[in-house]
Amino acid sequence: MKNILLLILVCLGNMWTLKAQEHPVIYASASDKAAILQKIADEEWAKEAFIKIRGNVEKYADRHTADPQWIISRLAMYWKEGERYTQCYLKNQNWDRGEGDAPVPTVRMPGMRTWNKYYNVPLEDRQPYNETGDMLGLNRQNPSAPPVLVPYKESGHMVRGNNVEILTLAENAAFVYWVTGEEKFARFAADIFNTWLIGTYYMNPILDPEKSTGGTGGWEPGGICGYYDYEQIHDDLALHAATVYDFLYDYLKANPHVHLKEIGKETKEVAGVVFKRFIDIGFIRGGKSGNWNVNGWNMILRPILVLEENEAYPDRKGKDYYLHYLTNESTIYHDAIPDMVKAYDPVTGLWPESPGYSFGTIQMLLDWAILLKRSGIDVIADNPILQKAAMAVFPWMDDAANMVVFGDSRGGSANFLTFENLLTYYTQTANKKGIESTAAALNKGLLLGKYDRSNADWTGICTYVPTIPLVKSETSERTSYSPHHRFITMKNWTGPFKMMAALYGGTDGYHLTANGLALQLYGYGYALAPDAAAYESYWSKDHVYHQSPVGANTILPGYSEGKIVIEAMEPMVESGRFVNEKTLTPFLNFADISAGEKRRTVALVRTSDSDGYYIDIFRSDLNDNDYLFHNVGTNLEVVDVRGNILPFNQQDKFERTYHAGYEWFTNIRKTEYDRNFIASWTMPENITARLWMTGEKGRQIYKVDAPATTLNKGLTPGNVSMPPSVTPTLIVRQEDNNAKAHPFVSVYEAYKGDTPHVKQVTAMSVGENCAGVKVLTGNKREDYVFSATDSQVYSLASRTFFSGTFGLISEVGGKIYSMYLGKGRLLQKGNYSLEAEQNVYATIYQVDGIWFYSATGPVKVKIGKMERILDEGYNKLLNIK
Repeated sequence: MKNILLLILVCLGNMWTLKAQEHPVIYASASDKAAILQKIADEEWAKEAFIKIRGNVEKYADRHTADPQWIISRLAMYWKEGERYTQCYLKNQNWDRGEGDAPVPTVRMPGMRTWNKYYNVPLEDRQPYNETGDMLGLNRQNPSAPPVLVPYKESGHMVRGNNVEILTLAENAAFVYWVTGEEKFARFAADIFNTWLIGTYYMNPILDPEKSTGGTGGWEPGGICGYYDYEQIHDDLALHAATVYDFLYDYLKANPHVHLKEIGKETKEVAGVVFKRFIDIGFIRGGKSGNWNVNGWNMILRPILVLEENEAYPDRKGKDYYLHYLTNESTIYHDAIPDMVKAYDPVTGLWPESPGYSFGTIQMLLDWAILLKRSGIDVIADNPILQKAAMAVFPWMDDAANMVVFGDSRGGSANFLTFENLLTYYTQTANKKGIESTAAALNKGLLLGKYDRSNADWTGICTYVPTIPLVKSETSERTSYSPHHRFITMKNWTGPFKMMAALYGGTDGYHLTANGLALQLYGYGYALAPDAAAYESYWSKDHVYHQSPVGANTILPGYSEGKIVIEAMEPMVESGRFVNEKTLTPFLNFADISAGEKRRTVALVRTSDSDGYYIDIFRSDLNDNDYLFHNVGTNLEVVDVRGNILPFNQQDKFERTYHAGYEWFTNIRKTEYDRNFIASWTMPENITARLWMTGEKGRQIYKVDAPATTLNKGLTPGNVSMPPSVTPTLIVRQEDNNAKAHPFVSVYEAYKGDTPHVKQVTAMSVGENCAGVKVLTGNKREDYVFSATDSQVYSLASRTFFSGTFGLISEVGGKIYSMYLGKGRLLQKGNYSLEAEQNVYATIYQVDGIWFYSATGPVKVKIGKMERILDEGYNKLLNIK
């Protein structure tokens, strides 16, 4: 009897010590509620954000009060009695069949792993109680076309997208209920959650007998398949459901689903079972490292955080058990945070993959940091690389705060939630320096009009600090270089006319692409000459165009990926740095890089606060080359230097192609022309781009229609060159004429209105290894540009001499205004010269009639009668009278 009593007491003691998880817990707790209410009352951004969130969901909550089946009927479920499957099978990574019949409708699996070109029609137009899984879809390539019925097995991510959309409405409603206490929001969210919960409870993990996803599925480890998606990194239903559960915990406990009463189970018990399925399968599937690992953890972190402590479960695996393997100990299936952060480059702060993944991963990690700190785990303090990784977005951002597009990234605005999370953390930890740096980043986004706090979702209302300190953002970065990505950005944002270019080599892997030695040119907040990124998915047919040299601005055939060499650069990015420390001149950027048999020199030349142009000198040590140049626009016109339109003949096909991606060029027109010409692209917003190209023997010019450039609105002027529109593209073919000795030399400008700045471009005959061009601009300025691949002293007309990699001489009204010598020993015109015994970067230039000089080493400077030997210095006054 004593033993029985002792056992009872021990059990009761365990019950008393087993403290239940308090809810909400993920993004807020009961003790935070007063501060959040105060934030909504006092801060205009929070008030506006909450009004939007409430407004977006209230119409559905009101409708639910009168018609509680309307929203439920739009969930994608196996509705039909006799076909309420409990076990699904996939084949070749697509849904194959289902078995079993649950006592309630079960949640429908997506129809296929791969994407398609359709997206769901509005919620109001979707079929209620859809028993087939066929989905009404709108075509991304032609959104104005009527919707079509997409078969279930061809529906891509439409089924999952449908359920995520509805669960997200439930999330918002649950938050509004927590803030306001209005029961209509709770009822709406609870009915969605409960239908999803019991419909998932009866479903076993999908089986893959032929291992098309790398494993057999079910409960066996290995492969990429999740519980409710064919890729664990997209298995996000529980992510949304967990936050509904968190805010509605007490309401769900008091108002369980009728079926749970029938089977004698509580909501907490069934929710624990379901969430742990997503977690346990996520633990043994997906990818161990890279973005797969980070995305995989992101799918399961919120379900982990709503679990009880370990002892609450028969397997003793609760919240703390799972968090240990995220924060401390890697497994054979997934790296923990200490190993994740090793992927970030300690110099640049960049993730090794393309921009979308690079900044997507840091955004997730910093979001976790805020959530984990609520659980007493500080991951930022031990990993300072996280702040560097967040700040690394700025060199890869254009002047409209959009990220650069290369590799398989889509571009679009940087995610300022990254900086909000850091600001929250630094405020909590009273880190003044951290507060200042992240506040400056946020203020920059606000200043550019690319960030608006009132667009925050409910997570922002919970976690953002009430106000952003007013800290001015100071940025001196003009050049950035990531050796791993083989990617250079060049910027000149000193005046209202912002200039930017990206020059980069190809990489096969890390979600980067074998794009050749490629160039992008920017103007007016857009990538006007971009890298193509309008493919639907890796599996779509046009992937061969968009993710290849054919979709980039490069030369084919030849180099597509591999090592690049920085031959020269201004401003220079020193070894061990991501961005430049010093600048020699406010008027010029250039980079000269070689890759394989290719070598490309690109320069940004600013001629005033409101004008400037780009130089592109592209060498290719092949006898036959195609120069590809894509520019967004509605029309491409090619004229001679007198403005006469060149006659083009329609072609059925190219006589020769260098890549399978050429098949995606349509409307092929050709002319034989070997002299100077001007190509002009017309764009909305009254923008015109012009490319002057000097002539060479063996030239043929093609005008073609390339596929659309982007799927994202706001990245092109007036959203031009989005589907179903095309991208007007220029191809200059040079045959039997080696393009190393006879390179493609062009001058590019973008302008608004009817008055171009560049008036004339003339090739200067220099030598086999030296190219020269004279540029006349509208302010009576004449620029002489030189680019050489050897150290020979070249003697030019008008008492001009040059020995170096890059040279620029500018005259205004016949008088020299500036001279720049890039990695060279001599630049001279008349009585003006820069001369050095060893290769230097050096310049002399005027500002308001006052002479300045810069040099990286000793240089003899001659200006008229003045001659001096000057040491290294940067933007120093010359004191010439």
